[in-house]
Order: sequence, then C-alpha cells, then structure tokens
Amino acid sequence: MNSPSPQSYSRFSSAMRCDECDKEMAAPLFCDHCGCNYPERRALSPFAILSLPGSFFITDQQLDERELELSRRLHPDRWQGQSSRVHGQALIAQSAVNEALIIVRDPLQRARALLSQRAEELVDRLTREQRLDQGFLIEQLELQEEAREQPDESRKKELKKLARGELKLLTSTIENCFHELEGAAKSESQDELIARALHSMAKARYWRNLQQALRNPAPH
Repeated sequence: MNSPSPQSYSRFSSAMRCDECDKEMAAPLFCDHCGCNYPERRALSPFAILSLPGSFFITDQQLDERELELSRRLHPDRWQGQSSRVHGQALIAQSAVNEALIIVRDPLQRARALLSQRAEELVDRLTREQRLDQGFLIEQLELQEEAREQPDESRKKELKKLARGELKLLTSTIENCFHELEGAAKSESQDELIARALHSMAKARYWRNLQQALRNPAPH
C-alpha cells in the first residue's frame, strides 16, 4: 500500500505507513515502530500532524481520543533504551503533537489554522494558473532579442507603442479585477478574479522588461 502524500494526511486517519518498515504510523512525523524520523513534515498543518480532518467542527471527544492514542504511542519514555538521537526525535515529535493539540482545541486558533491552510492551497493553485502559455513566452524572448540588437528608430518606436498598448490593456484588466473584488460586482468568484489579476500582472512584467530593454539596450 502506498503512503498518501503529506498534503493529504489529514484525510487519511489510518493510512499513514512508514517508508522504512511499512507499518502504520500514529502520526506522520515519527514512526512509533522503528523510530524513523520525518523532519520535512513538521511544517504540516496541525490537523495533518494529528491525522484529523481539516474541519472547524471537531468534537472534544475526537480530540481526547486522538490525544490519548498519540500520547500512548509517541511518548518519549518508550524510547529510553534507544539511542539519544532517536529519543530526541521522539521528543520533537511529541512536542509538535502537543502544539497541534493546543491549536486545534482552541476555536479561534483552529479557525486561523484552517484559513491559513486554505490560503496556502489557494496561493499554490493560483501560482499554477498564472503560468503563461508557451506562445507568449516565445514572443517575448524574440522581442527581447530584437531590442538587444538595437533596431532602427522607426522599429523602436513601433515596439515602444506596442508595449505601452499592451500594458494599458493589462493595467485596465487588473484595475477591473480589484474593482470587482471590492464589491462593485459579484459576477465571478474571488478566486477567479485573483487568478485573472495575477495572470495579467505576470504578462505586464514581460512588457515592462521590454520597455526597459528599449530604453537601455545592452552594449554589443
């Protein structure tokens, strides 16, 4: 059975398996069977660390049961006979679990953690969405190369006019996105508006780079 990705641990309360011994782990940070450590996972959300669903509506009973199970399986005293390194790793895992429990037990901290997690997911998705198509990037590379070759004044004016026009259109798109985000219209979701604004901003950076290249051509 393959282990779920770290991002999905909070949806797999009993499916975490150690990469070394292939046994089911209590938490994604530290294997309570063989002592294998996973330090790269300490940045996981508190819900993922506790292997609980990322939900505001977690009951005290769920938390109490999870705390008891994790305390039993991860307690550092179980590792007293192991090396100081393994014992230290168990202590770090237990500390991370305790911090996660504090956050998830408190309604305000739980809400903040959920919103932060959603924001990170949104940023990741929007970063993917703002990637520019290959045709646009090739066009920009060709224009940059032309600018470096110091075209004659007529062509330089043409390129400057092109860049100004494109920037004007992109700036207008960005302005409209923020206008709608601030409540003037609700025809699109906020995520779609933010994605469009980011995409336009990414394109605008290329046109500004072209303007800069035309103003200050690289010496031959």
